[in-house]
Amino acid sequence: MAIRDDILLSSADWQSRTLILAELQERGYPVMALPGVRYAIRAALQGLIDPRLLLIDVHGDPSATPEEVQGLLSLFPERPAMLLVGVFDEARWAPLRAHVTRFFRRPIRVGDVVEAVEGLLQDRG
Repeated sequence: MAIRDDILLSSADWQSRTLILAELQERGYPVMALPGVRYAIRAALQGLIDPRLLLIDVHGDPSATPEEVQGLLSLFPERPAMLLVGVFDEARWAPLRAHVTRFFRRPIRVGDVVEAVEGLLQDRG
């Protein structure tokens, strides 16, 4: 049985994951936070999650490749997705721009990420 969290947060960077998770939970959003793309794909394939929005931070995630992220996105078609990439890795991730709703380059303020999440969820009702 899938857990219907509003947000799937995939981030191997524990500090980023913790800060974003805390801010989103403080604003009342149910969030499933996982430590990387591999874990998010596994949870999706096992039917454990059914998010309204995907927030994928690939910084420091050795399992995050453009192909793996595309695979995760394909498991949740028609869902808004946000991708956070490192400044020096931007070119590697550029082909995915067309497949995500929002594309962010780190460093970025947690508040900017949370505001984007709120906007996307409000747009989707």
